[in-house]
Amino acid sequence: MVEQLVKKLNDTKQLNNTYIFYTSDNGYHTGQFSLPIGGRQLYEFDIRIPLMVRGPGIAPKQIVKVPVLNIDLAPTILDISGSDLPIMDGQSFLSQMAPSLRNGTSRSCFLVDHTGEGSPVSVPGCPKLGPGLCDAYNNTYACVRTLVGHNLQYCEFADNESFVEVYNLTSDASQLENIVKKVDPALLQAMNQQLIKLQSCA
Repeated sequence: MVEQLVKKLNDTKQLNNTYIFYTSDNGYHTGQFSLPIGGRQLYEFDIRIPLMVRGPGIAPKQIVKVPVLNIDLAPTILDISGSDLPIMDGQSFLSQMAPSLRNGTSRSCFLVDHTGEGSPVSVPGCPKLGPGLCDAYNNTYACVRTLVGHNLQYCEFADNESFVEVYNLTSDASQLENIVKKVDPALLQAMNQQLIKLQSCA
């Protein structure tokens, strides 16, 4: 389908005047780390998705290292169209892809959150809620993911333990070691404050 679209744009001499965005859903993990089937976890294999863009002003084969989120797609498309950007979630990443076209800034961190869909007990009249659901009732979390200064993920769970997970993605890309007890308490406090700030505008 993509090949046919590109060929049609080329045949009609519109290819060099068209932006193409290619992305996908995050899909499901199916047993990694003994987690239930789904895509509801805070880990990189659940939150990362592919994104490729081609179009005027974008150099071929470049890799943009700054974080781009799904909520950035709409502002970017509006920016490409020349529209004034309304107040909305997300920010245009046109300046990251095509610096010759736009000046702009990138984010240093972002929010990752989820509200658990399960329940510790069956819910009368609603058999899909309860212990049989693939998501745990206590899988409600909010995280701040940083890439500037520290390549870390700091997560707080809304459970009766106030459980916290912290991962150093530079030394532990698979997120196998929770380093919350090894991290400087001042850094934990700073990340907690950053998380509160991000949640206040979510």
